[in-house]
Amino acid sequence: MRRARRAAILAAALLAALALACGGGDGEDGAAPEPPPPPDAAELLAASADRMAGVERFHFVLDHTRGATEIVSGIEMRRAEGDVDGPERLRARVEGGFGPIEIEIGIVVLPDESWIENPLSGRWERVEIAIGALFDARDGLAALMRLVRDPAVEGRASVGGVETWRVSATADTGGLAIFPNAAPGREVRATAWIGVADPLVHRVEVRGPIADGEDPDIVRRLDLSRFGEAVDIVPPR
Repeated sequence: MRRARRAAILAAALLAALALACGGGDGEDGAAPEPPPPPDAAELLAASADRMAGVERFHFVLDHTRGATEIVSGIEMRRAEGDVDGPERLRARVEGGFGPIEIEIGIVVLPDESWIENPLSGRWERVEIAIGALFDARDGLAALMRLVRDPAVEGRASVGGVETWRVSATADTGGLAIFPNAAPGREVRATAWIGVADPLVHRVEVRGPIADGEDPDIVRRLDLSRFGEAVDIVPPR
């Protein structure tokens, strides 16, 4: 009797599981719901430009493949990581070269004064430098989103745990105010990873030279995160 009862219970459980598998989906026919269609690329870029224009604070990592960007005092920047607080406050650690010397230095920019570590002595020295000498992520990205041509949404991808739309387009280097050494008249491929839930730019990748003498296969990648988080950027000690 007990064996028969157990068999009946097991059979009922199996039938319930089968019913859920066949008809328990989210759609009317039991199938999983279709993912939302991609947005219009131009409209997404316009929304992202407006959103980025209002961003004051963020963390950044800028990397180069097969090249570097020349910044202040003859320093070639290959990697930089730091924080931005508004249009006139920045702190960063920069890795790169100073002539034949490999360096890692700090840069601090404030509204009324700025500093850079001397790559030879390691001492902090006051200099006249603005955020745009490294890159202009806030205004430069907003401008880039508005100036690219023939944009297309190429799918979705996760960047730093955030779901994004990947949008590729063609850009004239004259519109790349994000980088200090960009000269007009060249064409590059730009890809932006824009948030699905909130159209913040989480990554931008620019492929191709933006100035004379650069490797034809140079790639610049800028990752942004920690939007809106408070940072304390103070003079170096």
